[in-house]
Amino acid sequence: MTTAPTVDFVMERLLQEARREFPGWAFERDHSGWTASHGETRVTRQTLAALRALLRVHRAARSG
Repeated sequence: MTTAPTVDFVMERLLQEARREFPGWAFERDHSGWTASHGETRVTRQTLAALRALLRVHRAARSG
């Protein structure tokens, strides 16, 4: 019989993926959601998925 991974395990994996995808960015979670910071730039969203999506747009806008 297999067991489902814990919520903490899943969130840690997603956070590791975010750190790999966005090197140099720091990720934090608090009562209002997730915040990513890089230098003086800070962005906050309710979910880590929404935050990563915004960072992808930010990255594309800067490189395009």
